[in-house]
Amino acid sequence: MITQVLIEEIKQLLDSELCDSALQLAELECKPRLLDKQVPPVERLSLLRIYCRCLHAHKNYRASLRTITEFISSSIRSQLSADDLEEVARDISNVRWELKEHDMCLAQLRQIPRSHRTTKDIARMARCAALIQSNDAHDLYMELLKRQPNAAEAYMYLNSQPGNKGGRLQYRPDSSNYHDVASFTTARSMMLRLEYRAAIAEYQRLARRHRANAQVIAQQATCHYMLNETRKAQLLYERARALDASLMQDMGIFAGLLMQTNDAYAVYGLGNQLLKTDQMRPEGWVAMARYFLMKGQTQEALAIVWKAQTLAPDHAEAYYVEGAIQMASGSADEAADMYLKAHGIERSALTYRGVIEAYVRCGRYKNAFLYAKELAELMPQNAGALAMVGMVLSHSPESHEKAAKLLVGALELDSRCTEAIAALASLYVTNEQLPQAIDLLEKYLPENESDDMYTRYADVLTLANELPKAAVNYTAALELNPNNERAKVGYDRVDRLMHPHAESEDEEQPDAEMDEAADQRVDDFSDDEVAL
Repeated sequence: MITQVLIEEIKQLLDSELCDSALQLAELECKPRLLDKQVPPVERLSLLRIYCRCLHAHKNYRASLRTITEFISSSIRSQLSADDLEEVARDISNVRWELKEHDMCLAQLRQIPRSHRTTKDIARMARCAALIQSNDAHDLYMELLKRQPNAAEAYMYLNSQPGNKGGRLQYRPDSSNYHDVASFTTARSMMLRLEYRAAIAEYQRLARRHRANAQVIAQQATCHYMLNETRKAQLLYERARALDASLMQDMGIFAGLLMQTNDAYAVYGLGNQLLKTDQMRPEGWVAMARYFLMKGQTQEALAIVWKAQTLAPDHAEAYYVEGAIQMASGSADEAADMYLKAHGIERSALTYRGVIEAYVRCGRYKNAFLYAKELAELMPQNAGALAMVGMVLSHSPESHEKAAKLLVGALELDSRCTEAIAALASLYVTNEQLPQAIDLLEKYLPENESDDMYTRYADVLTLANELPKAAVNYTAALELNPNNERAKVGYDRVDRLMHPHAESEDEEQPDAEMDEAADQRVDDFSDDEVAL
């Protein structure tokens, strides 16, 4: 009972990130008990694990390895069950993995009888074998596929080996075929060429053969998200998570989708689950960075996304999220650099959009137009791509008419294209066509409700001097996202305009001041016309 209470207390300290206090308590209470033969062996093993967890929190893996080795080499080994010894072997292999001693990690896991190996054991063994270029890697990945048909890493490895011509890999232990590697590779190539509709069709063919394959479903969801089919994408991501709670690939993009819906709780929950699954992969850290960005804590978000980049220097989403953080911080030049880095690793509709928006914010319209034109050529019938071209052209007075036609055309293709709505509304405001801007936003707001759209609508209403209606819409924006600074500033400004005697009953606000405030709203609207 005392042991259990002690372990729970240390866990609470670790969960609260009080790692120093946890280690001090473990050194004081756990370490002596490890040598106490009066303590039952199972309890001593539990104390060993929590003590090593404290050491891991301080990255002191050598000390952890030494402690486990000394413990298991003592007389207690004969008192532990076979299952306990297997768990100790897994603990040692985890430490070896952290130390990048992949050969020793593989050797440790080999001590576990084949019939007792879990899917996670086999996956770790296969990865170690591949890293040390062992001939066993092929057989281990084949075994992993039999255990977990959606193991994309196995398909990528097997498909990359010399002598594999990319044909179908067929296994029939349960009278069914697993992935068609050639088809999966084709779909991925289509995604990289931004041919998302064709990729969806390919993934649907795969999904008909492998209905419970989480990886295929997640990739299909990403394609829908790139095409701005957010609701369908979310349903598919959730289905993939339900099929495989340990799924990691594309989950950083899923976090971006949840962020777009202003569901901070869902973003945090996803990030937390991903980190519990594997803290050495970047997806969980990317999701948590998005969460802190939603909370307006940009410095914390930057620190977290840098960790993701350290763990996976070739993970495009980590650099894309840093670009979003830099944009939110007002550092458009740095954002452009990050978006370009993400684009260089793995281009997508999102990276194109990020680069274009950052260049527009920097005033580098020529560069923005080149990327927007390239995007439109790759996705000629896509509303978002047309909207990007129209948005860039809207900053050139001589191209306003052409920009308006492109943006209207984008909305005819997709009435949910928020980029086109925002850019066209901004264009109307620039041309002092406030009634048209109001009509546009009133028409498309019901099916595109978000804090950003409510804020834009309120901005235009403020310019049109419809202050009570503007206040209502700023309030609606803040109800959806209490951290929307633009809505907060707008509401305060409208409140001052509606109640000029609030601070001083003896002074009346001059008309010039109201005109200046209205002019300032025009500037704010133009500067922030590109939604993050």
